[in-house]
Amino acid sequence: MQPSESFSFALRDNLIIWHSGEISKANFLDRDEVVQTARLLVRRGEVVCALCSGALTVHGSYRRHCRDEGGERHNGWIAQGHCCACKVYPALTPSFIKPHKHYKADVIEQVVKEAEDGDNFENSGGCAADASTMRRWVGEFKERGEQAVVCLISKLPTAHKAHTDSHNLRNMTLLRQIAWLLREYEYTLPESGGIIGTANIILTTRNCGFL
Repeated sequence: MQPSESFSFALRDNLIIWHSGEISKANFLDRDEVVQTARLLVRRGEVVCALCSGALTVHGSYRRHCRDEGGERHNGWIAQGHCCACKVYPALTPSFIKPHKHYKADVIEQVVKEAEDGDNFENSGGCAADASTMRRWVGEFKERGEQAVVCLISKLPTAHKAHTDSHNLRNMTLLRQIAWLLREYEYTLPESGGIIGTANIILTTRNCGFL
């Protein structure tokens, strides 16, 4: 299976980065903190242009909100980068936010996990989103998750490719396949999950799209 062109539309709009702390911390709610964190990561060279691997500058910021599992709205800020060479302005999006979605990435991840485990995710009471929204999340993840697995395998460092056992992957759900591949990249997943957010860091920094 080859990744489709529709999967690779992320980087000119979103570059997923780590923000320390949870959504309630100042690094999302406080504009100055968001901009300072982004500038620090750029200055350290931890965040670079995904198209040319060149240096970014922090161009500014804009308002963004997301919702937790109870549907409560959290208003915060997203820093925006700029690559002079590529003439692009990627949004430096924290990993707990899923691009183009209102709910936090780990909320969507929990719904997907329940669906893959055969649980009745629509009536579990763990998420305030309506059933049609949750079904859409599950359907989108199935399509994009399959493409993400292909991309993650193709971008593995050469030394690790020999350890990728496709037979083992076939026996796992998509979410578990992605989690297994993240360990090949030597990423330690947060205890609360963070599979989608962590995968998006790898995918966007390699210009492969996002989940």
